[in-house]
Formats: sequence, structure tokens, C-alpha cells
Amino acid sequence: MNWTTFVTLILWEMGMWVINRRYTLTTIVIGSILCFVMILFYLLSLDKIRDIYIGETQKTVYGLKKSFLANTVDNMISVIDHRRDARAEAMERFVNRTAVAINLKKGLADAEFNDFLISFFRDNPDYSFMSVILWDVGKDRAIYDGQNLAGSTWESTLNAVIPGLSAYTVLDHGAKKILLGVSKTYVDELVKTEIADIIRNSEFEGNTYIWVNEILNYEGGPHYAIRRVHPNLPETEGTYLSTEMRDIKGNQPYLTELEGIKKDGELYFEYYFKELNSEKVSLKLTYAKLYKDYDWVIAMGVYQDDIQAYIDQTTEKSQVLASRLTLLLVLLFVAILILSFSLMVLIEKRHYRKSRKIMESEMNQDPLTMAGNRRSGTHDLSAAFKEYQASGYSPGIMIYDLDSFKSINDQYGHSVGDLVLIEVVKAISGMIRSSDKIIRWGGDEFVVIFYGLQEKNALVFGERILSKVSDLKILVAEGKEIGITLSIGFSFFKETDEDFAKVLKRADQALYLSKSKGRNQVNIIL
Repeated sequence: MNWTTFVTLILWEMGMWVINRRYTLTTIVIGSILCFVMILFYLLSLDKIRDIYIGETQKTVYGLKKSFLANTVDNMISVIDHRRDARAEAMERFVNRTAVAINLKKGLADAEFNDFLISFFRDNPDYSFMSVILWDVGKDRAIYDGQNLAGSTWESTLNAVIPGLSAYTVLDHGAKKILLGVSKTYVDELVKTEIADIIRNSEFEGNTYIWVNEILNYEGGPHYAIRRVHPNLPETEGTYLSTEMRDIKGNQPYLTELEGIKKDGELYFEYYFKELNSEKVSLKLTYAKLYKDYDWVIAMGVYQDDIQAYIDQTTEKSQVLASRLTLLLVLLFVAILILSFSLMVLIEKRHYRKSRKIMESEMNQDPLTMAGNRRSGTHDLSAAFKEYQASGYSPGIMIYDLDSFKSINDQYGHSVGDLVLIEVVKAISGMIRSSDKIIRWGGDEFVVIFYGLQEKNALVFGERILSKVSDLKILVAEGKEIGITLSIGFSFFKETDEDFAKVLKRADQALYLSKSKGRNQVNIIL
């Protein structure tokens, strides 16, 4: 029913009522005024609801997009850290296996051993990346030094070379010493190549993608950085960037980015840039964060057109719903109409707050394990640290990860790996208080905040967790189950801590100590 028909029907009914009741012309006028007032209230209520909903929707969508950009970049940084750790462990195993192969030839005479060692590394391309020095202690000089690393003495050589190695070992053969190692630079180059491939092959909704610029000069200038990875403009990878570059509106995005990175290590900013797979240039909201170890600025952006399209779609649906609800209200008396208008505004506001709460809850929760995600965890750790600064009482901070988790994924598949993560979180959740927090920090690494846990009880409680998890049995095939073990590290806040990052670092070192001692252990570093 359109508004013309609706008004006509109301006037006809009023007219019949007036004729039947022999009311005066004044009643018709009052009826007309009443219809006009009802229509006016309809228009006012519809505009009010639309304004509230559109305004709040814009704020919410914009906030969600910003969180999505930051979380995605943080996740990529976590991937880099895990890849570096995995590569370092792999190189350590490689060096140890190589040492075993060399030791098998220790029975050879000096000359034969020297020839064997030199030939082994010089003629074998599979070992070309290894740093190898064969040193004659008696003559105090290098017999073989494939990468020209040796110094004037054996001690000076070790002091100069070892800090640059990711993994190494020192062997003896009579009066000879052998240094075997793999440089950190080589490991980092492997990781950089892997991460570049991951970024290029990653797909996101709309025109969104991740890119990487490497800073060469933090003071800026014509060649302050190199574009390392850029899925939108792959042909420009390897080109120099300048802080003097401007977009079509005269903005200097690279200068803005560099200044923000230098100040805070991260920033949000806007500029105009070509859209993915298109020649269209649009305004882009970008989040950038510095990965200092590589001098990489890892960034991700979303075009404002995409945000507005989502807002328009949501707004259109809300307008249809608001129109239908308001149309029903027009059928009521003026007094009820006024009251209903107020209630609708209130209901819309509550609906928005409830929707926002639900969205924030989903944003703060890891969808697989139902533990907190890194975003919520960062907030919880910051709050815990502020509470410690105010009260002086530190909660227990625990980091754990699953032993040999990669092997579980590789042997039984990621579905089993996911089940393992879920069951471990369930087991630990059953042992802690509702106020404690379990946070999925990344991959199979979790952070747990224990409010009220004392230092003297940390190791005992950690052992209880290890025992509880060790009792779990995961069904991987019909009739076949596997057990699970964890490695745990504990720490507590200290007065010298500037933020929660310090306690995480100590807990992570304690975790590494548990790993190095054979896994399925708990250690604490204060």
C-alpha cells in the first residue's frame, strides 16, 4: 500500500465516521491535521533512525577494518619469527649431522684427513653455504678457509666469526681444529625468500594485499628504501623509493610512513594509490609496522571505496527494516506513535551496542580454540602490567607450545593438529580460574595470565599442567591414539620492566630452556 492510498483510506474512514456521527467540518480538519502529524512523525523517525544507524555503522566498519589490517600485519610478523626459529633449528641439525660425518673420518692420518676435509667442502655444492675453517694449531694459521673468514689467530677467528653464525660446532683432529657453521645472513635470506613467496600468494577480500619496503636510510631521501615485495606492482620490486614522492593530491606517503615508523614503530595513514588489477587511483587507508631485524616496513591497506560499498550495503538493509517498522507505527494513535518513536530510537541504539559487543567478542576470540586472540591478549597483558604498576602484585605469565607439533601436522594432517590445540586449551581451561586468561599468541604458542599465582607455586602448578596434558589421548585413526606434551616457560613482572614485552621475553627464554633440556618440562626465569 502506497502513501496516497493510505492517506485516502484514512480520510475516507474519517469522512464516513463524520457523516454517520454528523460531526462538523472541524472534525475533518482535525483528522487531516492528525494525518499530517502522523506522516511528519514517520519522516522524522525514519531520518533519525537512518542517521543514527549510518553514523554508528561507519564508525564500527572503519574500526573493524583498522583492526583487520593491524591483526593481519601482526600475524605476518609472527610467521616471520616462527620461520626464523624453524630455519635456525634446521641449520643446527644440519651442522650436527655434518659434524657426525666428519668425525667418522677422524681415524685418518693428518694429511689424508686434511685432503678429505678440503675436498668434502670445496667439491660438494650441497655444502657451499657453510662457513668452514681448518686451522693448524702448530703453525697457527688456516689451512682451509673457503669464505676468507680466518683472522691472525684461532682465538681472534672464533671471536670474529661465531657471533655471525646461526649454528656452529668446533671439532678437533690432532693438532688441527675445525670450525663448521652457517651464517645468520644465509638463514635470514632463506626466510626473506619464503616470506616474499607467502605474501605474493596470499589472497584477501577486495583489493587488499600486503607489501614490504626495506629501509636503507632512516633519515629519508631519494634512495631511502627499496620496494621488496609488492603483489600489486611486481614489476617495481627492487626499485628505490624516495620520501619526496607525491600522490595525485600532493601527499608524501613515504615521508609520512617513515616519520611514523621512526616515532612509534607503526602507524595508520591515508594516501592515493592505484587499485589492485586496475588503473583506477583511490584513497587508501594503510597500516604499516616496522620489523626492525630486517629493516622491513610491512604494510597492508584497504581502499575507502571498498569500505563505503560495505557501509552502503548495510545502510540499505537497515533502511528497509526501519521503513517497515516505522510504517507499522503510523497505524497507531498519535500518543502511541510518539512513544514508539522514542522506543525505536532506543531499540536501535541498543541493537547497535549489542551488535558491536558481539563483533568485538568475535574479534577478541580465536575461532579454533576459543582462547583469546593476540589482539585481546595484548590488551589483557597491558592491563595486567598497569595493575602490577599500581598494586605491586604480579600475575604469573606462562608461555607454552606443543612439543613436535609440526610433526603431528605433517604425519596426521592439520585436522588432527587443530584437535590437539583445542583439547589442550580445554584441559588447561579446566584447571584455571575464570579470571585467568588463555591467549593464542600465534601458531601453537599460547600465553596464559594467572592472576594471584605466587612465584613459589609456579613450577608446581606448571608440573600439574604437564601431567594433565600428558594424560590426554588424541584419536588419529581407528584404534590409534597419540599423546601430547608441552614445554612451558614462566616469568613475573619486575620493577625494571617498561612494558609487558619484557616479561614475555623472559617467559619465552624459559620456554626455550625447557625445549633445550628435552621438552615436556617447565622452567622459570625471573
